[in-house]
Amino acid sequence: MVNHFLSFGSIGNGSGKQKMELLKHFTPVFVGVLVIVVFFSVVNPYISSLQQRYTSVSTETTYTTPTHTNNVTTTTTIIVDPIKSELVSYALKLINDDRATFGLAPVRLGSNIAAQKHSEDLARLNVLSHWGADGMKPYIRYSFYEGRNYVQENVGAVFLSGRASPPSVEEMRSYIKELEYNMVYNDSAANWGHKRNILDPSHTHVNIGVDYTNNIFVMVQNFENIYINWGLFEMKGTHVKLGGTFLEDVKPYLFVVYYDPLPEPLTKEQLAGPPYNNGYSLGEKIGAVLNEGYKVDIPYVYATKWYQNGLDFNIEFDFSSFVQKDGVYTILFEIVDGNGEIYYAAIH
Repeated sequence: MVNHFLSFGSIGNGSGKQKMELLKHFTPVFVGVLVIVVFFSVVNPYISSLQQRYTSVSTETTYTTPTHTNNVTTTTTIIVDPIKSELVSYALKLINDDRATFGLAPVRLGSNIAAQKHSEDLARLNVLSHWGADGMKPYIRYSFYEGRNYVQENVGAVFLSGRASPPSVEEMRSYIKELEYNMVYNDSAANWGHKRNILDPSHTHVNIGVDYTNNIFVMVQNFENIYINWGLFEMKGTHVKLGGTFLEDVKPYLFVVYYDPLPEPLTKEQLAGPPYNNGYSLGEKIGAVLNEGYKVDIPYVYATKWYQNGLDFNIEFDFSSFVQKDGVYTILFEIVDGNGEIYYAAIH
């Protein structure tokens, strides 16, 4: 079951009128669910052209930071400026303060830039939505920017009016504090969906994007579940090869395939209205990929290779039998713990 959440609130201080909005999609989370968005060759150039046309160009400085995982070092280029870097650090602190209050482990700051790109897109358009001007949903956008894990998005904004200049750093820190507080402690209008996302014990990382103009302050939180050190991540058409090392004592369970139509460009007016001012889903569930000998109650195929030795795994499959038309095919990788039980961080 997928629930969509939209909540509204207001805060006021300083100059101008301010309206705060929170927008959140929440779906039941399997511990270690991973999202892989697979694009056909006919889709890649289409989406690339959308990105070039509709994604705002950043004027910020860039630096490259090393990431260390299980003695493997990779580098990721992150777009930052000093003010936004300070605001992101403050937002991360508030998230982990809330998690500590509820007895949860902290999340680390991730390196995927989709959250930052989305915040810039929304600030440029002065609108709040999970969709971007390029028509991409959060998990498609995350995968476009090379995300390989499960992601859940919170979006919040403070709408400003009557200002001749952007908000100060102290004002923006107050906006972040108010947004975070309302997500965790004043979220009943959203059925506590933001709170469940922030306090989900299965999350390991969060990517935070912030941007602002004279008219709006935007914060995007993309929470990740990272349970795999990927060694093989290869997709050729509908043939998929995956391999790596689990970071915890878990096993592969199954893959579920979802379908979305090709994303279409969206105007500010479209993003401000239904369905784009509400939640999102993973699209249409069309099939599953299983290990030999298992069955499910939806169309399924068996993997051609399903291997695990300790924490290492290697799986190959082809999902061409589910493909009927051009579009975006999203594959969820579900894993189970050492006892063979599937755990939900939230049950709906």
